[in-house]
Amino acid sequence: MYTGYRIEILRTYLEKILMSSKAKMETRLFLVNHMVCVSQFCAMIALKRGENAELATMAGLLHDIHTLVHLDMDKHAKKGAVIARDVLTGMDLTTDEETDMICSAIQHHSKKKGNFSSFDEVLIDADVLEHGLHNVTIPLREKDRERYEKLFIEFGLNLPDMN
Repeated sequence: MYTGYRIEILRTYLEKILMSSKAKMETRLFLVNHMVCVSQFCAMIALKRGENAELATMAGLLHDIHTLVHLDMDKHAKKGAVIARDVLTGMDLTTDEETDMICSAIQHHSKKKGNFSSFDEVLIDADVLEHGLHNVTIPLREKDRERYEKLFIEFGLNLPDMN
């Protein structure tokens, strides 16, 4: 099993998918940019909350893998968890427990309400934060608003004026 460079191995893997995809370059770049940004927010949130930042970063990098590979959003979280499990075990990057944690977070990341593990919550919140900060002039999706506002309070930030 690799240690120390697991995040870089996953980034290289995503770059290969990016370059081999038949989708428009703008679509590919948007998706990979989103995944990388979410992974960075995962690291920040995990560090703040005392969760495993390396595993959270890995979950963020892989969270929309189904959409990137298949250009399909239908049940992308559930389907993405299956792909992520194959990637992580196929590359021998994680223990079974680590794989389960990452795949659980990926499977639940689209659900904004419910009871999830504290690790799952890191990815859910990172995804919401990236959607909100991607362009602060675009109104946030209603289903994300409550989480978004709580994250701003947690990090001591002023909410952007959406008017």
